[in-house]
Amino acid sequence: MAIRKSKINIDTEERSDFDNMMNDVENEVEEQQAEDGLVNRVSELKQLSEDIDKATNTFINAALELESAIQQYQRAESKLGGAVTTISKKVDTINQHIDKVLENAPTKLKVSVNVNDADWQKIQELFAKERQWMTAQMQTHIREVNSMFADERKKVRERYKEYDGCYLGHYAQWFFWFFFTFGIFVVAGGVGMIIAQNYT
Repeated sequence: MAIRKSKINIDTEERSDFDNMMNDVENEVEEQQAEDGLVNRVSELKQLSEDIDKATNTFINAALELESAIQQYQRAESKLGGAVTTISKKVDTINQHIDKVLENAPTKLKVSVNVNDADWQKIQELFAKERQWMTAQMQTHIREVNSMFADERKKVRERYKEYDGCYLGHYAQWFFWFFFTFGIFVVAGGVGMIIAQNYT
């Protein structure tokens, strides 16, 4: 009876040792599989990091281009304002000249009228021609101003219509946030899967 009991104890110890060996082998296999899976995911995580860097660089370049366009627009607006001021001064000078001529005309006409009718007629013709010339000059300047305004508005609209804060800036902002959020979720998911594989 004692011999049989001793044999049972020996069998139980051998089975226990065998189970422990099998468990160790299984743990080593699982660790090796986890390491292989981590190595296989390195290239994917590296590509994801490169995509995030590209999206960030794209957003930064778009922001710099927008800032440069705004500065160019401000410089063009400043030049246009200077041109308008210069033309306005010329128009004021013409108006002052016309007022001065009109003020001095009665005195000069009185002297000429007392001479004879022929001189009076010549003065009237000269005065009419001078007034027509001044009117034509003023109209020419006004047309030049209007043409300058139209050309400048057209150039500014064609050059900066995509940087008015509604097109490029809006889409670049959403483009950046989409890839930034997508990248965070992908990275978080990849890290979570790696951690889960290591602990299972």
